[in-house]
Amino acid sequence: MYDDTEADFWKEHFSHILHKNMVRVDAKRLTFDNCAGVIQSFRDRHPDIRADVNFCSGYVTFEIFITQTVKLRLFIQNQIKGSLHQYDEGDYVKLVDVKFPYDPFPEIEEFLEHIPLYIEELSQTLEKSVHTKKQLQVAREFIKAALIKAIDCNPQMAEICWNLETQKTDFKLTLKKGSDTKNFVISPLKFPEEIRKIIENLLVF
Repeated sequence: MYDDTEADFWKEHFSHILHKNMVRVDAKRLTFDNCAGVIQSFRDRHPDIRADVNFCSGYVTFEIFITQTVKLRLFIQNQIKGSLHQYDEGDYVKLVDVKFPYDPFPEIEEFLEHIPLYIEELSQTLEKSVHTKKQLQVAREFIKAALIKAIDCNPQMAEICWNLETQKTDFKLTLKKGSDTKNFVISPLKFPEEIRKIIENLLVF
């Protein structure tokens, strides 16, 4: 299933490919007219990688899987478009789309060499993300309970409305009283102390 954390991970690494391609010394252009030999050389060097190549009138597509669910695609014409696609519920979602100024195969081969390390790094990132999400879910319930008790159940706070928004690693609390609005960032680790200070400040809101 599509995951923002995984998508962001591959986007970042693909952007590194683009940057290396842009600054490579003595880089050569790759076009429809000269790509056949370059693609065949790639195939000869990597016989274990199944490349799906389609030569059409005026353009060429080149696709390889870098994981079981993520594939890299090149569209070669007068310019080279590169993209990553992730399989999600019966279809492919495009994660990132870039234009390479030069022949990207040297950078792609270097990228492929590091795939085992990237997959290990991604696994650790996803594990950390799952932990963070669970931590946010638990903290959110405690924060809501504290706000209900301090504001909704307190007649002195009847004019105050609040909204709690879950962000990637913390929370955004918005308090409104008439035309006045205040925003607070709440940490899932320090929320008891932060909520206490916010409640104290509501007395002069």
